[in-house]
Amino acid sequence: MFYWLFTEGRTLLGGCLAPLLCLTLLAPIVVSALLGAGIQRTSDAPSGMSWKRGAQLLAYGVVLLGVSALYLILLGTVAVQPIRGRQVTSRFVQLLNGAPPNVNAMRLFLFGIMLVMLWFFVTIGLHSGIKNGGWLRERVDRLRNPQVKRGALGSSHFCTMREYKRFRREDKEGLTLLGAFWGEDKRRLDLGMGRFSFSGEDVARGILTLGGPGSGKTQGIILPAIADRMLAGHSLIVADPQGEITGHILKYAAVTRHLVVVHDPTSAVGPRYNLAEGIDNVSDARAIADVLVPSAAGDNRFWTDSAAALLAACLIRFPNLGEIYNAMNDLKGLAQKLASTKDDSALLANSFIASVGSDGKVASNVVATLATALTGWASTDVRNNTSTSDFDTELIVEQPTVVVLTCPGRMRAVYASYLGATLRKLMLDLDTIGERNKGPLPVPVGVILDEFPTLGKLDSLVADVNLVRKRRISIMIGAQTKGQFHMIYGNEGTQALFTGLATQVIYGGCDADTAEFYSKASGTATTDANTDDPNSHLRQRPLLTDDEVVTPQVGNCTIFARYVEAGFATQVVLNGRLTRFYEREDWKQRLHAAREVQPLLLERGISLDWTSSEMAVSVIPSVEVLAKEVTATSNPVLDQAASILMAKIALQTQEQAGGQVKMVSMNELRTQRQKPVINGEPVK
Repeated sequence: MFYWLFTEGRTLLGGCLAPLLCLTLLAPIVVSALLGAGIQRTSDAPSGMSWKRGAQLLAYGVVLLGVSALYLILLGTVAVQPIRGRQVTSRFVQLLNGAPPNVNAMRLFLFGIMLVMLWFFVTIGLHSGIKNGGWLRERVDRLRNPQVKRGALGSSHFCTMREYKRFRREDKEGLTLLGAFWGEDKRRLDLGMGRFSFSGEDVARGILTLGGPGSGKTQGIILPAIADRMLAGHSLIVADPQGEITGHILKYAAVTRHLVVVHDPTSAVGPRYNLAEGIDNVSDARAIADVLVPSAAGDNRFWTDSAAALLAACLIRFPNLGEIYNAMNDLKGLAQKLASTKDDSALLANSFIASVGSDGKVASNVVATLATALTGWASTDVRNNTSTSDFDTELIVEQPTVVVLTCPGRMRAVYASYLGATLRKLMLDLDTIGERNKGPLPVPVGVILDEFPTLGKLDSLVADVNLVRKRRISIMIGAQTKGQFHMIYGNEGTQALFTGLATQVIYGGCDADTAEFYSKASGTATTDANTDDPNSHLRQRPLLTDDEVVTPQVGNCTIFARYVEAGFATQVVLNGRLTRFYEREDWKQRLHAAREVQPLLLERGISLDWTSSEMAVSVIPSVEVLAKEVTATSNPVLDQAASILMAKIALQTQEQAGGQVKMVSMNELRTQRQKPVINGEPVK
């Protein structure tokens, strides 16, 4: 055997020496990469042959062939030497050698045994390299992730090219910000493409943007996020307490053909929404009540908490907030209404009912506190606007829809908490739909909250960010300063809220408190005490000082983004200059092309009162005529009944609107959405 290896085997392998040497170097590396991260993937004992075991055996074979070829080429002529005379060797040596009598048997045997020993040591070394935790496997694993830097006094650093790589991959369920982005050593990270792309998972973990008035957060982040997500077919819920965004959304909807629902509790013509509709359990009722009646600090907390409990009980018992507000005029009547049925509502209002049955002092104070929180419902228009619902969350997931929650600026102080409660109710209903579907929503839904602190205390909403992200619900928050959050949530609440949002964009020119917070959040870096002297001692400093947050070294904002991957986790810090929406050439062209297209707006529903005798008298003749016409046709009974009902609705609508409303069928609305219509003519 040895003789054949050193003669014919040497000749055979000699022709493949160069490829074998290349494969010998590459095979262990390639197999280590194919095997994946060196982690244990099963608790069961390995059994049978798998592709991983086959890949390892292939690597062993290739490496052993390469080593053998090199050994035989170098030592083949030395091992096979002729000898004169008779040799005294054992039969075992002769059997292994397989050589003619004139070849030095012991010399050949020694070189053969050296080859076998070489195989043994190479196999052991290769196994120790490509096994889980092996030296080669670990080095290959480190190449999968960005290099982790460790400084003597701190490891914080600006984003590197390798860390930014994941932000170059676009995701149709994510969000892409345009602009220019710089990282370590003020190096351009986006390779001139100008894209900072968040994955769907990044967006779902929340985005916060802080910037003073005029800093550009609306034009740089909020409007581009709304427009691009609408273009991607996502549904949105937008809180616009200042009324600045609604006009822009209507323009974008003319391009994307989204259905736009603009809900203003003070409007006499917009769609209505009943906050109490569908609330039948304590959890949902308290979630809404806690937003409408925020908890106060100190001695007043008892009254606000009691008022919130009473409101929660009323939300379960009464059909809408208007009736709740009217019922507070009569404490005894309210107590009787709540105690009429022994259910969750009666138990929530136990203390109120007991107080009314005694001296009533506690009940009077609780109702006074609740009435103060519901002052806005003293308006007849507001009670009408919240008496029933013209839209719900089913509409949001059935078709691309944008729900805008807004109110006039002068009324924001009164109705901002209502907008926050409406937002909370929509979020709860979306989560319920996701639970019913046992997974994510049919379409991604983005929640965009401009001037978030004005909406009242919504800490429960932000606490749900990581709980609802699997539902394909994402949250983007805009505010001016960190101090606005302190006024509502306090120090600990603000800290918890900020840590729940994975991506934060801070515009320059911010206040000192915000700058100090993000200076600490940037981490600690290690720098030279004297950059001119290579032997100088190291010193410790924040990666970003307060001044560097207020005045970015390049660009006009600082971006903090945390992310976790299978084998790597970090917080990247980089500077950016975000493209403002009025600088977007692509959207200029889209808006110009759709300048004559009318957006699809959800109109206010028509109230039908069939109990009125005058209405019945006026409708019956027309209905009888229609019924005769319908009976003459071959339509089924259900179609006939539907036609009669639609005739009633059309007749009453004309009377209520003075003949100024045109009835449009759902088929016509769907056609308009699919194909825009200008001046009665479809756009080609």
